[in-house]
Amino acid sequence: MKNEMNDNLDEFDKYVMSYDLNEKMIEFKYKHSYRVMHESDEISYTINLDEDDNYLACLIGLLHDYGRFPQWKEYKTFNDRKSIDHADFGVKILFDDGEIKKYRLATEDYDIVKKAIKNHNKYEIEDGLTVKEKLHCKIIRDADKLDILYSFSNPRIFEIKIDDSDISDIVKEEFRKHKLIKKEDVKTASDKIILYLSFVFDLNYDYSKQTILEKGYYDKILEHIKDKDKFRPYFDEAKKYLKGE
Repeated sequence: MKNEMNDNLDEFDKYVMSYDLNEKMIEFKYKHSYRVMHESDEISYTINLDEDDNYLACLIGLLHDYGRFPQWKEYKTFNDRKSIDHADFGVKILFDDGEIKKYRLATEDYDIVKKAIKNHNKYEIEDGLTVKEKLHCKIIRDADKLDILYSFSNPRIFEIKIDDSDISDIVKEEFRKHKLIKKEDVKTASDKIILYLSFVFDLNYDYSKQTILEKGYYDKILEHIKDKDKFRPYFDEAKKYLKGE
C-alpha cells in the first residue's frame, strides 16, 4: 500500500499548500499532521495490526486535523470554544463536501475514518461504535496526545505561556481522581499545564506511556516552567501513573 499512501501524502500536501505556510501556526499543524501519522504507524505496529488497519491508522493520523487549516485562516485561533470544533469541521470538509474522494480510501472504510477524526478531540469516545471504529479512535487519540506533548516539550516548536495564575479547584480535584481535565474547566494558564499532564489518564496503549517516559516529555516541559514547586507534585503524580506505581 506504499503507492496508495504516497498518493495520499501528495494530495494532503496540495491541500495544505492552498494555505499560507509562511504563517507559523499553519506550518505547525502541517508538521504536526505528519508526526501524528508517524505515531499512529508506531502504535499500530506495537499492537500488531494488519496492513489494512495500519493503512487506515496512518491515513487518519494524516487527516485528523484537516479542519485546523481553515479554522486558523478564518479565526486566527485554534481555540475551538472561540471558533469552531475543528474535528467536526474536518469531517464536514472531508465527508459532507466530498474531499475524501481525493484520497485512496475504500468507501466501506469511510465510517471508520469519519468516526476517528470526529472523536479525536472529544473528552471521551462516543458510544455505539463498532469494534474497529473504537480501535481507530483510540489510536488517533493517543497519537495526537503524544505529539502535543512532544511539541510542548520543545520550545523551538511551541512555547508554553505561563503566568502567576492559580490552579482552579475543579482542575485539582479532577487530576487527583486521575481524570482527563475537561477543556471547559480550564480557566487559567496554570490549568492548561495540568490539562497536558492529565493526558496520561486517557492513554490507551503501553507504547504511548513508554514513549512519554523514555523521551522525557514531562521532564522537558517542567524545565521551561519557572514556578516548578507549584507544578512538581502534579508532574510527579503523572509520571507515577505512567510507571504504574
